[in-house]
Amino acid sequence: MNFNSFILLILLNTEIYALKPIHLTLVVCGDRLEEALNALKSSLIFTPSPIIFHIFTEDHLREQFNEKINTEWPIEYKLKFQIEFYSIQFTRGNDERWRKLFKPCCTQRLFIPDILTNIDSVIYIDTDILFLSNVRSLWRFFRKFNSTQLAALTPEHEDPSMGWYNRFARHPYYGPMGLNSGVMLMNLTRMRQVNMISKIMNIFDEFHLNITWGDQCLLNIYFNYYPEQVYEFSCNWNYRPDHCMYENNCQMAKLDGIKIIHGCRSAFHNDKYQEFKSIYEVILNWNFNSNIKSSLLTKIQSNLKKYSLTNCGKTQELFTKHLSKEISSLNYSSKNLFHIALILSNDWKFIEQSYILLKSLSLFSSNKTDQMHLHVIVTDSDAQNYFSKQMKLMHYTITYYNTTIKHPLQLSTILNVDRVVYLNSNIIFMNSFDKLWSLFDQFQSNQVVGMFSQCQISDTSNVLLLHPARMKVLKINFEGVNNLSTENIFFLSCKHILDL
Repeated sequence: MNFNSFILLILLNTEIYALKPIHLTLVVCGDRLEEALNALKSSLIFTPSPIIFHIFTEDHLREQFNEKINTEWPIEYKLKFQIEFYSIQFTRGNDERWRKLFKPCCTQRLFIPDILTNIDSVIYIDTDILFLSNVRSLWRFFRKFNSTQLAALTPEHEDPSMGWYNRFARHPYYGPMGLNSGVMLMNLTRMRQVNMISKIMNIFDEFHLNITWGDQCLLNIYFNYYPEQVYEFSCNWNYRPDHCMYENNCQMAKLDGIKIIHGCRSAFHNDKYQEFKSIYEVILNWNFNSNIKSSLLTKIQSNLKKYSLTNCGKTQELFTKHLSKEISSLNYSSKNLFHIALILSNDWKFIEQSYILLKSLSLFSSNKTDQMHLHVIVTDSDAQNYFSKQMKLMHYTITYYNTTIKHPLQLSTILNVDRVVYLNSNIIFMNSFDKLWSLFDQFQSNQVVGMFSQCQISDTSNVLLLHPARMKVLKINFEGVNNLSTENIFFLSCKHILDL
């Protein structure tokens, strides 16, 4: 067996571990469409793919969801998530009884373990939630569960003098001040194992005349009986007007900043809590393609200054403390987003080779696949479907282009990116991709193409570093290799590739 065959054998039998998808679910009824879309929008700003949204909603709202997303959200954000819709369905008991409890459809969340039977865990959020953080940081709380815990929630209050449950509840509740269910991590597998829904049905039969806050009260009664099943996380992951209406009483927000804001009691829509409303409106009006720091952070800071004399406004730095960190991290990540271009034919062998190429890149590279955006030129729908199935487990972000080009250099006329690396399928990586990408930084001001010249490879175009943005500035439009001027070429070292 020669060395090339040995490497190929390793690649074909090596598992690539990519980020597992985050499952985020919410229930949308009545007039909550705008609020729900804004919640989903906020979740995408700082969170890398893959995310799967599970939306429980009414049929007419499903159409409006799709229309809004398809017409208003750009492709680079739509590529980060999948979305699944489900009808409102109360799987046990009298539908009307559950449908009318507290607010329309709010109790749907209790029946999710019966419906998402093939999913282990989800994050449930109310529609009046906004993420000021990476959702994956919240998802990691699942790792902290012990063997008995099946849900995670935050306390309803931090200050006993303001607590609702400890002062007014006419039923049992969890802990000293109860739980707030606006943000809830749900291990559905464990919920099914302990038959949680049946137990909540019994609780409802006993206490339905005594509950005020619908499903939240039912969950409080349940966890009063089974406290070992709940994991508590801190109030800065579910920050509400109650936490600052007199003064800040959420110490973790002071230490680490606010990571999720919860606009309960219509805080996003009335003038009583202008600080919350102003943040909601900035995210609602934010253009996906705008610079996040200048158009999102700066705008929020500017709006909050208007309310510097209100009790919540006096602690306005808490709203942007963690947000600033996320934006700094995002700016760093965006600088390290790598664009890779492939040209696929309808030859299955060629597609298999492309898969091996990308698997080698994942295996040997220090970069995560969510930092790599694939731009795939393909005109055959069967070839595209086959390639998509091959790539499913690696979780690259992929954009497909149904067009034809004569030479890879013409990619610069199609791709609206600053830099891109074109790869032919007949190579495999033996080194980290960022080492190849870093060669862009060595280009002279008039160099727009990086290519191999004196390597023992079949074609000098097997790997090309293209600088489309600079080509446009210099008004360079290449038709092929023969049109290249050496002054525009940066010649690459052969050590980066192994020709198959």
